Amino acid sequence: MSALMHLSDLHFGAHDPDVCAAAQRLAQRLGVALAVVSGDLTQRATASQFAQAARFVQGLHARSTLVLAGNHDLPLFAWWLRWGRAYERFAEQFGLDQEPVRQMGPFYVVGVNTTRAWRHERGSLSSAQIEHVAALLARAPPDAWRIVASHHPLVGRDATDRAHRPHRADEALQRWRMAGAQMLLSGHVHEPGVLQPLPGLWASRAGTAVSHRLRHGSPNSLVVLREETSGAAPSQRMRVAERWDYDRASGEFACVLRQPVVSG
Repeated sequence: MSALMHLSDLHFGAHDPDVCAAAQRLAQRLGVALAVVSGDLTQRATASQFAQAARFVQGLHARSTLVLAGNHDLPLFAWWLRWGRAYERFAEQFGLDQEPVRQMGPFYVVGVNTTRAWRHERGSLSSAQIEHVAALLARAPPDAWRIVASHHPLVGRDATDRAHRPHRADEALQRWRMAGAQMLLSGHVHEPGVLQPLPGLWASRAGTAVSHRLRHGSPNSLVVLREETSGAAPSQRMRVAERWDYDRASGEFACVLRQPVVSG
């Protein structure tokens, strides 16, 4: 059994140390193969907040990590950095690659950067990005769980929610599904949920994993993806998405929802 842990919206600088420790304990207990962090690592993109976020991610002890920038990871008050140096502090801790690709066990994850230096909050995708992701998906191993991770959600539940989507979201959904995408991971809205926008394509949004910035009545939460055998034959595989919420009474994360998403 393999596990991918998806966390988002850490917001270091507005984080809860007790929740951080609980998330690290959960990751170590599950033996996470791949940790995906889909942006907003910091509250105000300061060097010290990025350093805190990096220590937290290292403390998950995942065998591999994929980390993306969010809109909060671009300098707001140090506005002069947005011209040519917008990702400088992010890169100091997490590297220059803003669109990493990771393959670990059954998981094949393509990261895409939906943030823009000239935007404060709204995201965007270029036609070149959409085609690049499609080409990477087409090259994935045939049995891999093909996943695309972004900060901004490509799927919305209602009109208000859809306002959070990046530009060209509909184009990306159709193109990536044709290229073989099976799961989308995102954050940004601080409201967890699993949706199926198109046949064969699922979208999972993580809440805020470890910050005080709770919204919509949702607690701190994260997502765990698993691939398990579902029968006597090893070829019978079940893929599930689990929502884990932080329980303040116990001081630990607990699984509150288990959703089959695709089997093969």
